[in-house]
Amino acid sequence: MNRRRKFLLASVLALQNSSFIYPSCQKCLSRIIVVSQRSKCPKCGSVGESGNANYRYKLSLKVAESNKLYVITVFGSCLDTFFGLTATGLHRILKTNLDKVQRPKTTYNNALSIKEKPKH
Repeated sequence: MNRRRKFLLASVLALQNSSFIYPSCQKCLSRIIVVSQRSKCPKCGSVGESGNANYRYKLSLKVAESNKLYVITVFGSCLDTFFGLTATGLHRILKTNLDKVQRPKTTYNNALSIKEKPKH
């Protein structure tokens, strides 16, 4: 992995996907598969409890610099500063708040509109 930093002054045009955090393997940092209460890493075979999963950032952006377009993907803890907390911390907050969100109750009008037939 290249540890040198490269800076690019560009404008962000779009997010490439809306999923910017993912559960990761504690050994190899690959995306893990979470099924019920268990998790498994398809790359190294590590297994564990899904509640103990760590999360990582993966932010894919489409950017423009001068007349060139780039797709840039940024992984890992370098995004902690940008979001203000770790991906695992953000996942906990999102999960807690999603559980608290009340879905709006939709009321349907059950009354049928009936047109009277004109009397002749």
